[in-house]
Amino acid sequence: MIFTPAPSSNSRKAGPVHLRDWGGPGIPLLLTHGMAAHTHWWDPVVPRWKGVFHAAALDFRGHGDSEWLGNDEAYVASHWVEDIETAREAMGWKRFVLVGHSMGARIALEYARRHGDRLRGVCAIDFLAEPHESSGRRREKVRGRAQPVYADEETMLGKFRLQPPGTLLDEAGLRELGRHGVRKTPEGWTWKFDWRSFTFPYGPVWAQLPLIEPAALIVRGDLSALMPREVMDKVVAAMPRARGLAIPGAFHHVPLDKPAELAAAIAAWAAELPA
Repeated sequence: MIFTPAPSSNSRKAGPVHLRDWGGPGIPLLLTHGMAAHTHWWDPVVPRWKGVFHAAALDFRGHGDSEWLGNDEAYVASHWVEDIETAREAMGWKRFVLVGHSMGARIALEYARRHGDRLRGVCAIDFLAEPHESSGRRREKVRGRAQPVYADEETMLGKFRLQPPGTLLDEAGLRELGRHGVRKTPEGWTWKFDWRSFTFPYGPVWAQLPLIEPAALIVRGDLSALMPREVMDKVVAAMPRARGLAIPGAFHHVPLDKPAELAAAIAAWAAELPA
């Protein structure tokens, strides 16, 4: 369950869910990642919160070092909402701040709809608010496809790309991120995510938004094509207690592109939330 960064570290699981806990004083805060990602996407952000948050991050099932589910039909929002609740219970938190990016933002919003009384606030960063034609084609393309396996790590890292592709992260940073997302198996090297998780059924978020009671911060990268300004404004308008924020110069992958600006924005917003 717990991973503590250098100089000392240890790791374990809370049931099927892997957690990283940076420890320290501050407001309890849990981080969730996007599709095919993992906890290390938050590495550029969390160190900037020392003394502000007690931050932890989870790997959703089917991702990172968490267990995989049995089939592609199992990757639905309700199971990942359960992972957030598993993490909350494992941390012993009664109320906390929940922050999610991309797919993790959608799951964070669904958790807020179901368990709003357990949240001080929810922050949703640059997510797809409703499906489009390309997302449906992607689901059909991967359905039934075998997990990719490569002969060696270098070949696999050469295949690593961000989707969508725009980012300010340099080549060294991308390579390091990629290394955290691969593993060796008896058959060869593969990704640290279940290929079947791509079949997650994206639906429109509009019906759930008016039902979310906790205070919300909706963030987009100012250069993001996935969440244009008009979509962020529509999301904010649909929620009872939401505000919107664009991070200048960032693409969709805001935690990688502008970690200092994102960290400062979330800290300032959270400071206004009731205990």
